[in-house]
Amino acid sequence: MEEIELNNQLYTECSKEVLDCETIEELLKKGADPLGATAVSGWGLLEHIYDELVCDSQDSRSVNLPKITELFLKYGMDVAKPKVPYDGDNSLHPMWSFSFIPNENAIIALKMLLDNRLDADSAGEFWGHSMFDQINVHRENPNDPEYTDWFVWTFKMLMLIVSYDHILNKDEDLRRRVGASYNQYDTHKFREWDNYRYEFDTSRCERYPELYRSVVRIFEIVSNKEVWRIGVSLKEGEF
Repeated sequence: MEEIELNNQLYTECSKEVLDCETIEELLKKGADPLGATAVSGWGLLEHIYDELVCDSQDSRSVNLPKITELFLKYGMDVAKPKVPYDGDNSLHPMWSFSFIPNENAIIALKMLLDNRLDADSAGEFWGHSMFDQINVHRENPNDPEYTDWFVWTFKMLMLIVSYDHILNKDEDLRRRVGASYNQYDTHKFREWDNYRYEFDTSRCERYPELYRSVVRIFEIVSNKEVWRIGVSLKEGEF
């Protein structure tokens, strides 16, 4: 019960508009669990604090997420190892929820996780959800001004994951889906995400609707050179 109380205090402090980092650190030192539950039964048992904070950050453009992530990692958070296991239904992996917040603050937090050896399966929770559900299911036009920013940040986050060898070398599905075998470029450079612009070529959608939704083309801003290309399929569950 003491840990549950600490967890509730941690969630409350991290939900504030202005963070009190000293108080948050004190709670973590006392044993509050960033991946812990906020109740001993019911929904509070299945929910994980960090996942809830990721979801909650949608409304604020995730402005506090980098600092929260930094503090949680400092005190040993490993998103792959919650006390209450993820079940893909009611108890969700926080990386799955990252697909709802493609923005600059989220990519900063994602890089912190990757620098702390985020595992390939956890990274797959993000890119799998983002590519399959968010893009293929909803199928918004990536060139619609209402959605372009969302698509650009999603692919910046995807390519950030690609830039980490310990993930790309282990995840053959990721390699195949981003075309790692036919794109020749130093993937480590994608860690500087502001150095690239993304274009979405939807011209094939009308000509070959059975094959493609669009082609994502990535350009170096300085050289204006195309450095990477990804085909996004219309077939459900593929890209």
